Amino acid sequence: MPASARSVALRFIAALALPSALPLALPSALLAQASAFKPALQWELRADALAGPPAGGQLGFGANVAADSYVRVGIDLAGGLAASGGGAVSTARADFITRYLFDPFKEISWGPYAGGGFSAQWDRRADSNNWRGDLLVVIGVEGPAHSGWRTSIELGLGGGARLGVVLRRARSNGR
Repeated sequence: MPASARSVALRFIAALALPSALPLALPSALLAQASAFKPALQWELRADALAGPPAGGQLGFGANVAADSYVRVGIDLAGGLAASGGGAVSTARADFITRYLFDPFKEISWGPYAGGGFSAQWDRRADSNNWRGDLLVVIGVEGPAHSGWRTSIELGLGGGARLGVVLRRARSNGR
């Protein structure tokens, strides 16, 4: 991809991603009642198997904030390796996502959620560096808290299918 086209693509990705990432930069008092969603920033670690293209695996981290009782807005960054041309190539991605929780108050042990957003993905192939942007859709289920963390299983579609295991820091008053 020529440098000018890459610059336009990156600006386009940034313009789409800014509304989703903006709540992460705002003080928690502006997002909602600070005491209602402690901790205001919820950290997460993740491992994803990617069906491709290209197929591979990634490890990542991220954070989200509670926009209200049912909605979480966040960003994830991940990197790993993927199969390409009989070898392995480096991959990376940034996901900007909004999740809707069907059980934000822990009324059942395993709480389902669904969400959507945007994924900016990069992979390094022999011929060039390849950036692409895709819409992202996820469904998942978040389990009970153990040692201050909740485990989630997540299926995503956006630039290929992915299956992820996510560890999120547990909130004391909800998911």
